[in-house]
Amino acid sequence: MSWLSPRGTVAALLVGGAVAAGSGWTGLVLLFAFFLSSTWLTPGGGRRSSVQVAANGGVAAAAALLARLSPIGTVAFAGALAAAAADTWSTEIGGRSRTAPRLVTTGAVVPAGTSGGVTWLGTAGGAAGAACMAAVAAILRLLGPRAAVFVAVGGLAGGCADSLLGATVQARYRCPACGAVGEARRHCGAAAELVSGLAWMTNDTVNLAATMVGAAVAALPVLLGVPIVPS
Repeated sequence: MSWLSPRGTVAALLVGGAVAAGSGWTGLVLLFAFFLSSTWLTPGGGRRSSVQVAANGGVAAAAALLARLSPIGTVAFAGALAAAAADTWSTEIGGRSRTAPRLVTTGAVVPAGTSGGVTWLGTAGGAAGAACMAAVAAILRLLGPRAAVFVAVGGLAGGCADSLLGATVQARYRCPACGAVGEARRHCGAAAELVSGLAWMTNDTVNLAATMVGAAVAALPVLLGVPIVPS
């Protein structure tokens, strides 16, 4: 089974090329660690489109290219991947929770799969995903130990931002035929009605924003004078 659509494959090659150009083979290993772990956790492996690849890897690719000019790009690259991992791991691991998710903003119980719904198991999974990317980056000596801690925190912050945006501004639609509410713009063969959120704030847009948060938080060591790369 293919893990990528044809256009998704092209997008993945572009992301991989940018990472290789900016961060070398060690950056590629970190990218593969994210991709393989996320695919392994997703039932059936999933089939990612070009938009999904760009949403999860676009910020990381841009940061990797920045690494050729400044070390801040390296830590931002790792932070973006840590946030993407936190989101994917929390979703897939949280889906195995025996307790119903609660909306992150109000604590109300919501159906499984609802954007912004969280469980303790999913939150722990997201933290593990962020920590895993940070650990791999440190093992590869892309980052020093203290900078890796910021990457893990950045990844978790990105995952939390994903949940918060999903609960507040992500678009939700109601099917006029069956009344189902979800993220799909079309349902039962007809256009669905926007009932909350912003029409342009799709799941992919939320994922892109989450990786930006992860990259920004991970880059804090530069402002605090923490060494980024191991000596």
